[in-house]
Amino acid sequence: MSAAATAGGQEVAPATVAVAEAEEWEVCACCGLREECTPAYAAGVRARYGGRWLCGLCGDAVGDEVAAGAGSALEVEAAIAGHAAFCRALGGRRTPDAAERLIAAVRRLLRNAGGREDKSLVLVEFQEAS
Repeated sequence: MSAAATAGGQEVAPATVAVAEAEEWEVCACCGLREECTPAYAAGVRARYGGRWLCGLCGDAVGDEVAAGAGSALEVEAAIAGHAAFCRALGGRRTPDAAERLIAAVRRLLRNAGGREDKSLVLVEFQEAS
């Protein structure tokens, strides 16, 4: 029998198995949030931000700041430094625990959007600093 098999009289190509790219944990250079991603994705993020890895939220903030200017490498560095200082100024208020609660809430929203579960209320709480 050839490499292709027959199913119901029709020729079926052999299944190809895609090798999954190993995922790794990266830590945001601004806020410290840990995120699991593929090496290819991490390399793309590092290429955009001068060798630093930024989470999606910090990357958006830095990107908005850079878009307001000319987008030079010096502006990218300045925007990253400014946003990192902002994150440090938040103190312990943006903790990984808080980020994990937010991620869990978004996950529940996305699952509910698929219609598999009854619609439910997802509450995300943010507290202002005193």
